[in-house]
Amino acid sequence: MRVAALVLTLCLGVAACSHDSDVAGTGATATGSSAPGSTASGNSASGSTAPAPPTTTPLRGTTWRTGARLPVGVSEIGVALVGEQIHVLGGYVAGVPHSTTHLVYDTGTRTWRTGVPLPVALDHVGAAAIGATLYAVGGYGPAGRPTTGVWALAPGARSWEPRAPLPDPRTAAVTVEIDGRLHVVGGRDLGGDTGRHDVYDPRTDTWQTAAALPTPRDHAASAVLDGQLHVTGGRPGGLTSHEVYQPATDTWHAAAPLPTGRNSAAGAAFDGRFLVIGGEDGQEQRVYNQVDAYDPRTDRWTALTPLPTSVQGTGAVVRDGQLFLPGGGPSAGGAEQSTVLQVLATTG
Repeated sequence: MRVAALVLTLCLGVAACSHDSDVAGTGATATGSSAPGSTASGNSASGSTAPAPPTTTPLRGTTWRTGARLPVGVSEIGVALVGEQIHVLGGYVAGVPHSTTHLVYDTGTRTWRTGVPLPVALDHVGAAAIGATLYAVGGYGPAGRPTTGVWALAPGARSWEPRAPLPDPRTAAVTVEIDGRLHVVGGRDLGGDTGRHDVYDPRTDTWQTAAALPTPRDHAASAVLDGQLHVTGGRPGGLTSHEVYQPATDTWHAAAPLPTGRNSAAGAAFDGRFLVIGGEDGQEQRVYNQVDAYDPRTDRWTALTPLPTSVQGTGAVVRDGQLFLPGGGPSAGGAEQSTVLQVLATTG
């Protein structure tokens, strides 16, 4: 069934543009009902309590707090950082998939505004920046199928411009920038989960194929750390395998597995570690606030202080020593979307 696209016209009032407030992180929980700041359409997905990590360790000198709320709840989004601004693209809104949403958070003023709407309604869209240019890649389109579209938004532009399409339709894929090129890894294509790895060069507007991800997966967590791409978790189910790509040799190698298998978690490089944040279990029953940190120097994982609010289906970016996690789904599936901006910030 084709779902009508949502075109959002947002009037940002004082509440939507409020400044951040400090909220300390709490013990591990999981949600199966609406969380504060979430919106729901229809019945909430059922849930059960997720087990807390056996021990948690605060990341030295940091604490979780909440920032200015998003103007609208969103999940299954693309998230990217361009300069001082965090861009949130597409996703579910009010329980409905496929939207042209583009929200922009200024880390300096701590306020939200509406950006240039996507030219196509999407969810599970890949988002990344090369320099000051923002890219939206693939995703589920209005027909509910993976797409090949690639769109670029230059600084100050009032519209998105098409770029060379993906060689293969893709959705829920890892999308990152490495050395001035976009890497689109894994995800789902028209045949299901894939390990395909395509690399886009903006200088020539062309795609090339790179070494495939050893474990085909979608909804994975990822981050570029010390020039290497880490990929873990994802579907089918809740995977634990952790694979690392070395661009210099175009090869992958295995690393220590994720302690708790899950999908739809956010990933980020923070303080020399690969963080995997939140996520959903393989049965779509639990949403985690668990935060795991991988140290490449020891090939070990550590459970960190959990999120204040459990979420899945979002992304994370790091700016000036702070990690930002906007929105996401506070319960399993796509029935609910959060307006909470969670921030891992330095103390003092």
